[in-house]
Amino acid sequence: MKNIIELNEKKVPVVRIDKSLNQYSNVVLFPEKVEKAKQSIKKFGLPDLTKYGS
Repeated sequence: MKNIIELNEKKVPVVRIDKSLNQYSNVVLFPEKVEKAKQSIKKFGLPDLTKYGS
């Protein structure tokens, strides 16, 4: 296994993304989880990130 310094010096990415995954770019894979997240956002709202400096 390579150490972090060796990996940081490389110009080639450590992770390669399989191009065949592009077929899922516009597909909702977990609709029930998306619906649950939407309900949570409606109930609690989005967090205020301005106080964190982002």
